Amino acid sequence: MIFELLAKGNTSLASRRDIIQQLSKENEVISILIDFTFDTQSKVNVLASIVLDDLVQENPLLLDDHVERFILQLSSVKDESVKRLTSKMTIVLVEKRQSLLNATLEEAILDQCLIWLTSETKVATEANAMHIIMRLAAKFPEQAKLIAELIEVRFAAKTPAYQSKARKLLKKVSALK
Repeated sequence: MIFELLAKGNTSLASRRDIIQQLSKENEVISILIDFTFDTQSKVNVLASIVLDDLVQENPLLLDDHVERFILQLSSVKDESVKRLTSKMTIVLVEKRQSLLNATLEEAILDQCLIWLTSETKVATEANAMHIIMRLAAKFPEQAKLIAELIEVRFAAKTPAYQSKARKLLKKVSALK
């Protein structure tokens, strides 16, 4: 039922609201949306990630029962739209649900941020990765410093949007010294 609903929908706000309204009657919605989001073969993974993001931005508690599974699947995402949205949801976890994150999960998030920053990824995902690193820098100062060095090396070749976020990260990390 959820697959059919997503397959018929589109990314317009009206369509997403309609989907969310219909999903409110279903059980295990978040779990199913996570499954579709991380299924690279699914033709509804982008819309599933959009709807999941809409729900999580509205209520961050929805990911509570799925935090570990969500974080450990971040590396499987290939679609740039899904990367942007999952990195955005990761910010929510780090900012609003940090009490659910243990050191292992936080390190997994940092590792994923490093991957986002060193692979061919769009600037929005890179900016989200830098935002996450800034939030975790105090807990992982050595990793943050290494990532900052990488960012400095790549700084000149990047877009102004990247450079703007990178300046903030570099300033935060230099304050850790």
